[in-house]
Amino acid sequence: MGTNKFNGLNQLSYEQAITEIKTGDILFCSGRYLVSTLIKKASGSIFSHAGVLFYWNEQLLVLESVEDDGVRAVSLSHYLHNYENSKNKYNGELYIGRHKLVNDPNFKQENLSTMLEKAVNLLNRNYDKDEIAKIIARISLGIGRHKDDEEYTCSEFVDECFKQLNIEFPRDSMGFIYPEHIAADSNIKPLFELI
Repeated sequence: MGTNKFNGLNQLSYEQAITEIKTGDILFCSGRYLVSTLIKKASGSIFSHAGVLFYWNEQLLVLESVEDDGVRAVSLSHYLHNYENSKNKYNGELYIGRHKLVNDPNFKQENLSTMLEKAVNLLNRNYDKDEIAKIIARISLGIGRHKDDEEYTCSEFVDECFKQLNIEFPRDSMGFIYPEHIAADSNIKPLFELI
């Protein structure tokens, strides 16, 4: 693994990016936090996090699942100006990708409402902390399998959202899904790096 198709992308400011991003685009993060480093090591990837982007009342929001909060919606600007109320930018790089279906002229944008409805119904679900422990056990001991439950890692959440569009991202042989699986999917087109 370890897609390199996001290397060397154009860099856009938030102000430029909001004119390019569409509902249904995917935020990919390459964090420098401890859990981020473990996820990147586990997947042989630069990516540690993923979320779904959407517009609501002219606000650009990220639907995501994070360790401390579970499934939540936050402003994308939060990543650039006040990540986790720190008054600092997210510690890492941010990339935007798009599934080819979102650009398909035959795709009805109202189909995204089905995906967003599912995402909203999952708000406040717990982050799958047990899954992280299983991933670490798999890395260090070579044991463990994924089991579906009502808790979500970031990648499980993005995958669940896209299942509403009959899109399912690949997983590893043990059933785990990482941001890398989503980013490396041949239907995902890298757009730009967000600075």
